[in-house]
Amino acid sequence: MKQDKADKMIQKAERKAAKAAQQVQAVSERAEKVAQKQAAQAEKRAEKISKNAEKKAANVAKKAERTAEKAKAAAQKAEEKKAKAMAKAAAKATAKGGGVEMELEEGEAPPKKSKKKLILIGAAAAAVVVGVGVFFFLRGGKDKEAVQAPIEIPTEYVLNELKIVALPVWGTEVVVYQEEVIPEPEKPPEEEQQEDGEQDEAQDEAQEGETEEEAPPPAEETEDFPQILYRYEGLQNPRDLIAAYAAVMTTADAGFSVVDETLLRIDPPVFEEEQASGSVQLARNLPEEGGVQSLLLSWTGTTCTVTLDMPEGQVRDPKPETTAPSGTHRWSVSDLRALHPSALGLPGESMDVYELMPQEGSVLIEGSPCMRVNIYDQDGQIAGNYFLSADGRAYVLDVLNNRVRELELEETAIN
Repeated sequence: MKQDKADKMIQKAERKAAKAAQQVQAVSERAEKVAQKQAAQAEKRAEKISKNAEKKAANVAKKAERTAEKAKAAAQKAEEKKAKAMAKAAAKATAKGGGVEMELEEGEAPPKKSKKKLILIGAAAAAVVVGVGVFFFLRGGKDKEAVQAPIEIPTEYVLNELKIVALPVWGTEVVVYQEEVIPEPEKPPEEEQQEDGEQDEAQDEAQEGETEEEAPPPAEETEDFPQILYRYEGLQNPRDLIAAYAAVMTTADAGFSVVDETLLRIDPPVFEEEQASGSVQLARNLPEEGGVQSLLLSWTGTTCTVTLDMPEGQVRDPKPETTAPSGTHRWSVSDLRALHPSALGLPGESMDVYELMPQEGSVLIEGSPCMRVNIYDQDGQIAGNYFLSADGRAYVLDVLNNRVRELELEETAIN
């Protein structure tokens, strides 16, 4: 009998292993297809951008060439006018007899007149140059606005050389941007700065006789860790995307928890359909490397952002607000095995066909830490996720709504 049960367990484990291998292979093939598709799309975008840049450069060159030709024609016309004026003046002087020498000695009119014309020509050329410069300046301003180019949709994030699975996003209509956000140091008000300056001067006068050894050492400056922000635009339903991502990342395998701004574990938020915007923060401790990894997820409209950070402190559980009242039964895994499957919402007549596997760690529900128990059917498929709290309650996870529901179990239901 024991041997048959052991054989069944071995066969079940083999089926699980084979199925897991198939899932890994399918995910790998899908990731490879997505990567190839993204590479092809990126190549097309780069080719299109290159063609547009060449076209714009050709247009600019043509405009500059036309401007230069106009300036050259204006200069040539001015020279022709100058030559005609000088020829006309010389003809008049020759007709009067000896007037040429007097005109050249007295007024020096032709040189002055030519200088004015040269000044006008120079002004026209300067205007052309300024116009071309303004054109290129405006062009440069547009280029500066377009410096932040979109990146390829990431499949994983890298935070301080540590990798994190990214949002499961794909599609040509989605655009992703990445930037670093360096927190600005807090600056005191101007009045406080002036008061500090006056106090410093008074202290300097009072400590003129003191030696340098008695002066306190300068405070060490700490460098702020730059946050990494990813902005996703063009999403169809960012709220449901973040809800599903948060559910996956808060499993025991991923190790993240929903936390508040002080890194205190809290209950997962309720993602309502009418909610136009919102946010949720996930964080996990890094025992080996030390520190905390934080993901701040927020959404509004068709846009969502993911901010990666490594804040100071540790992710921790809140202090239990209430204790289990005396006489309350604390459910255990063995108690679940003794129940009828219908009490847990499962089909069948006996829990012997199911496998109960408790998970490491705890999940906070309604302020009470709970142990998670996954139940698998005889085919190795997940049949349900259950939580046993320290105050004697039991919960089941509603996968469709991503919520937990309390079970009304009675101690008398145990066989």
